[in-house]
Amino acid sequence: MAAYSRLTLKHAVGLAAPHTWPASILPVLLAAAMAMAYEGAFPPLVFVLVLFAAVLLQASVNTINDYYDFVKGNDGVENSNDPNDAILVYNNVNPKHVRLLGFGFMAAALLLGVYPVYRGGLVTLAIGICGCLVIVAYSAGKKPISHLPLGEIVSGGVMGFLITAAVFSALTGYVAVKIFLLSVPLFLGIALIMMTNNICDIERDIPIGRRTLPVLLGRRRARAVYLCCAAIWLAAVIACTAFDFRRGLVLVLPLLAAAFPIWRRLARLPYTPDQRERCMGAIVTANVCANTSYVAGIVMHALRN
Repeated sequence: MAAYSRLTLKHAVGLAAPHTWPASILPVLLAAAMAMAYEGAFPPLVFVLVLFAAVLLQASVNTINDYYDFVKGNDGVENSNDPNDAILVYNNVNPKHVRLLGFGFMAAALLLGVYPVYRGGLVTLAIGICGCLVIVAYSAGKKPISHLPLGEIVSGGVMGFLITAAVFSALTGYVAVKIFLLSVPLFLGIALIMMTNNICDIERDIPIGRRTLPVLLGRRRARAVYLCCAAIWLAAVIACTAFDFRRGLVLVLPLLAAAFPIWRRLARLPYTPDQRERCMGAIVTANVCANTSYVAGIVMHALRN
């Protein structure tokens, strides 16, 4: 076998998958907006630290998942037609170096989180530990979470609920049940990113024994559930804004209306393997539009108080 190629900066960036980072950035922005609404301000240093920590954790998830998919034989040339999305498959880099990179991203995130955890206390620490354990359990082990019909709930729960609550507690020193309730739009949006990926990968997942939710439902029913959840997501953005940030509705409603072409596109996409890139781009764009509108509405409410 030929010697491994060097793991370059370009490879590292590809493994970190920057196009997925909105899923980690948006929870931080939501937590900061709610801190502004409830406390009037937040410590900027803590905000910057948790923002970079969240991005590094996302990079860690992406890298570790690619590593385990490769070493378990789940990823190969026959089912990975995008070289930019399959660094290990197409670049002959040493898998051990990729594993080190993944856990290196996690270690860097933990270092950045020391001061925020100090400010937030045990709640922030406990949430952070849970998040790191889930990152490993998602890909590692004989029955990783990614092989079960739990991926959507777990990814949405960790990114939408846990990160938002952890960041809010770091910024304010406390966390309340309503913070979780007000994070429902992010939970749904991020869960749909995972579901988009899983619907497009049905044919790829069945031969390797992955029993994701779309595999169990089949593409037609999975697509129906998906579109229903997308409608609930939009309703949740409006309902959560009206619940505690109603002054922001004047901004949220027109922003959502302006983004109507994005929702129409989501409804028309076939979610087949050959359309995977378009589908993933559409759902990430929808997350940025819908959840940024929600964050903007909260900020407007805070500024008008």
